[in-house]
Amino acid sequence: MRKSTLALAVMAILSSNAVIAASPNVQGGSSNDLLVDPYASNHSVFGGGDSGLELNSYGTAIDVASGPINGSNNAITDHGNGAIMTPGDLGMLNLPINIAQVWKDTETVTGGSNDANFVVNSVRQITKLSFAPQFGGLVIGQVADASGDPLAAESGVYFGEWAPAVDSPDADSYDLNMTSADRTVWYVGDDAVKNDEMPTLDDVEYGVVGISQTGTNSSGVTLDGGLPDSVNLYKGTLTANYCSGCSGNELTGSISRTVGATTQTIDFDATTTTINSDGTFGNSAATNTIEGRFYNDAEALAGMYTNGTYDDTAFGGSKVSGTITP
Repeated sequence: MRKSTLALAVMAILSSNAVIAASPNVQGGSSNDLLVDPYASNHSVFGGGDSGLELNSYGTAIDVASGPINGSNNAITDHGNGAIMTPGDLGMLNLPINIAQVWKDTETVTGGSNDANFVVNSVRQITKLSFAPQFGGLVIGQVADASGDPLAAESGVYFGEWAPAVDSPDADSYDLNMTSADRTVWYVGDDAVKNDEMPTLDDVEYGVVGISQTGTNSSGVTLDGGLPDSVNLYKGTLTANYCSGCSGNELTGSISRTVGATTQTIDFDATTTTINSDGTFGNSAATNTIEGRFYNDAEALAGMYTNGTYDDTAFGGSKVSGTITP
């Protein structure tokens, strides 16, 4: 009965949805496109053309901001960190169905003349819904503005990790299933720099954070990425220099975090990370450990580190100093 009522609530939302303007150029990447495929959202309920994720070959992409982030924030506002998200938090009938457990954390990277601000939402699915993709855990980092609020629709930049669904998830747990062999890192943004429109970057410094292995394992042991309400992020600054037709178009620097007595560092200088005219960046095909994109006229960036010394990591950042010339 409850599922039938929820289905009716979904149909009511579908019939009342207004037309939403699509973002100008949604682009992203994933360590496994079959498990997480980033593109413009087109889900029947959580769609609208902004940054989306197709999870586990579901068939359509849910809108990152209006779906899991919005529902998480509503539940946390009403019930606090670690709250249980119900249909009411997603704008549906407030039925007694435990959809997911949700958390929120924030971070700031200081550098240059400004700070780079971030918000991290973590979602652990409890109930499988027929009209939504299935997952065990979804961690979403968001580039925020100077006040700490996530960037507005049509300029959002997101990055994070996903893990598949588990059978019979606990009602209350920090286990996001991130020890799964199918854990996937990803990044996506609403306004990617287009081909041959990469602006000139003169010592532009970005405050950057990276997400990897959030939560606990099934035995309750905390993973390298910390708990979802106190995420252990990679942090640091990267410097970009680029001009059309010039040599030395590179993204340099590193991001690090401490795990126990060990410092884990992702070094963008270990193999040259080249910036390209289409707004992408990456290192050589021989190593292929770093790839990403610039967004919002290069005011922000996001990408991923894969197949390296440490676990796969998604990262994002925003400008804190330097000069960008269109």
